[in-house]
Amino acid sequence: MDIKNWSIKKISIIAVSIVALIVLISYSGKMYEEVGAGEIVVIQHPISGELEVITTPGTYSQYLGTATHYKKRSNIWFSNQRTQGDTADQSIKIRFNDGGHAQLSGAVSMQLPLDRKGIINFHTNFGSQEALEHDLVTTIIQKAVYMTGPLMSSKESYAEKRNDLIAYIEDQASHGVYKTTQKDIKTTDAFTGTEKVITIVDIQKDSKGTFLRQEKSPIQNYNITLSNLSINSIDYDNNVEKQIVDQQKLTMQVQTAIANAKKSEQDALTAEQKGKADAASAKWDQEVIKAKLVTQAQQQKEVAELNVKTASLEAQKTRIDADAESYKNAKLVVAGLSPIDKADYEMKTKIGIAEALAKITLPATYMTNGASNGKGSASMLESILGANLLQNMQPAAK
Repeated sequence: MDIKNWSIKKISIIAVSIVALIVLISYSGKMYEEVGAGEIVVIQHPISGELEVITTPGTYSQYLGTATHYKKRSNIWFSNQRTQGDTADQSIKIRFNDGGHAQLSGAVSMQLPLDRKGIINFHTNFGSQEALEHDLVTTIIQKAVYMTGPLMSSKESYAEKRNDLIAYIEDQASHGVYKTTQKDIKTTDAFTGTEKVITIVDIQKDSKGTFLRQEKSPIQNYNITLSNLSINSIDYDNNVEKQIVDQQKLTMQVQTAIANAKKSEQDALTAEQKGKADAASAKWDQEVIKAKLVTQAQQQKEVAELNVKTASLEAQKTRIDADAESYKNAKLVVAGLSPIDKADYEMKTKIGIAEALAKITLPATYMTNGASNGKGSASMLESILGANLLQNMQPAAK
């Protein structure tokens, strides 16, 4: 009997030990909690329900409590793609003031507060990282996108107001949606060229130019910071996409036409400058020819003048020689030559002068300063040798 009771007791102890071991293994994960450097952990202790906030890395006692992990900083994607460790929601639809639609994809960075009050605040309201990102941040981004669409047209969103699109979404998500006014105006469609009526939404401002807010952003209630909003894709609907492509083609054609016009203008300027250069070159070629001809004519003139001077000097020498011979013979006659000797002297004198003159080549006439016998020109021989000497050389009249 004792042996039987001892066996039952032994079996009971073993069973209890096994149950205790199973319970211990089951709750072993709630005994200690590992906190990473980029994490915030909130531990809710059992029975008391007290919340313990841990923001520094290390290993902490959990005492079977429930631990919830948050990322101090995370990227929230509103698109069909995501990076590892970041959450993602579907792309957000946006409607512009011209009726065009698009699907907006991108990401925003969320920075959580590190003070205990702020952490307890968002933890008690959302209870998890996923709920915080989806129910708070994504909802706020969706509202900001919805309120930004009417501030611009489809064309403006992909062109001149692309940066404004990002700034308006981030600003309204962080600080609250704008207070706006609406008015209908007639305008020409940038894509089709037809006239239509659109609703323009203007942001109201105070006297200092600061945007007025319709309401405060819920993100501010939790001291959460949103930053670095990025848009990586705007997928327009088919009609808008086609209009954008057509507009781009038209813009390209205009730019091509402008480029061609500038090229033609430049070609005309180049041709004009080339023509001027060719004309200047031709002019200087003629100037070179002219200079050569002038130089040649000048040289010919100087040679002719030199020839005249040489001939004049030779004629003067002949006259002097003839005068000397005539003077000599005259003295001989005065000294008493016989009529035969005198006739022989005159004949030899005339023959000598004639032979000397035959060796001289002179122009027939040349201009003198005064008139000769009532005429403006005279024989150069008369000017050089004298009219009397030439008359003496003429045969006597019979």
